Amino acid sequence: MGSWNGAKALKPRKGESSWDYFLRVYGSITWMVDNTIDKGLPTFLCGNVTGGGWSCLEISDDIYDIDGLVEATGNEDLENLFVFHGGWHVDRSFAFDHRTKSPTGEHAVVPFDESMQALPRKTPPARIQPFGTWLHKHVSRLTGIAEENLREGL
Repeated sequence: MGSWNGAKALKPRKGESSWDYFLRVYGSITWMVDNTIDKGLPTFLCGNVTGGGWSCLEISDDIYDIDGLVEATGNEDLENLFVFHGGWHVDRSFAFDHRTKSPTGEHAVVPFDESMQALPRKTPPARIQPFGTWLHKHVSRLTGIAEENLREGL
């Protein structure tokens, strides 16, 4: 977690989305994995930089330059996305879709990769899950894979 100063988990502020809460309390997450347990995990180089280490989870608010991709591709629709996880690989990266927002201020989480030609269908505001729910499900799925790999390796 990005917040290593011993801060305890705080209560959400009134009207604060789970993404804003996450940024305020934790800042970022990077989960590095060893190649002995990475089988089946969606790994990529941290920060898309050689030597940065293999990660299966990298979440931050400054992780990807979507403006650079829009400029390079000319696809202005991509400006509606805010990449918060990875960004360089199909089925391993995720973004918030800013075209719609739930009544609690949450944005839909959508798969993302640099070769996107079109945005996914808009998620109706009532169907948007909080970022915290998405994060819990995603981390639980990754943990299950890593635990199975550890059991097989023993």
